[in-house]
Amino acid sequence: MATFNEAVKRWTGTINEWYGIDARPAEVENAFNVLKDYRDAKDEPDEEPYIETFFKDHNNEWCTGLDTVDREHLAGLVEDLRKIRTQTS
Repeated sequence: MATFNEAVKRWTGTINEWYGIDARPAEVENAFNVLKDYRDAKDEPDEEPYIETFFKDHNNEWCTGLDTVDREHLAGLVEDLRKIRTQTS
């Protein structure tokens, strides 16, 4: 599969193709970290973590593809984080 950085670059390309938001890899990585923190807080202790299920393969390597929900979440978070950044600048 891919390293985390390679996956982020592919996720960025996918998000830009679908939504045309001109995201940069650093923005997508930041959005992923926000999503990961949120999902980690919601995961049940006896279940496989969300990130392990939807962002990694059975070999624990990063997937470069995104499902619809995760693509939408990451794109939305990129835009939300941009708004927050401009409000605090």
